[in-house]
Amino acid sequence: MDMLYYYLCSAFTWLSAAVSFGFSVKAQMRSKPLGGVALTNAKYATARSLALLVAAAGPMALVSRPYLIAMAGIMIGVQALDGVVGVKINVFKTVGPLATAVANAGLLILFLADAI
Repeated sequence: MDMLYYYLCSAFTWLSAAVSFGFSVKAQMRSKPLGGVALTNAKYATARSLALLVAAAGPMALVSRPYLIAMAGIMIGVQALDGVVGVKINVFKTVGPLATAVANAGLLILFLADAI
């Protein structure tokens, strides 16, 4: 099995998690002046995004086909749902996450096809 697609998919999955984490940190910083429920929700989003970021680093450190498949699938789902939420906000918040989900799915498919 050629490892190129494994590492491409793994890196893209981690990058996807890193972008999500960045947006959650930005939301937390913007909600600080508001306090209350907005800040609490942003903190929960940041905590969850950090957990995904750490978990997404796993396939790069521990070469594991099932681990990568699971993490890529999770991040594809996260980005797809972010795109759905983005419909209510603006085009960038819709197209960006959906394009990321499609690209990550494409890399996952290439990885799976290469392993056959």
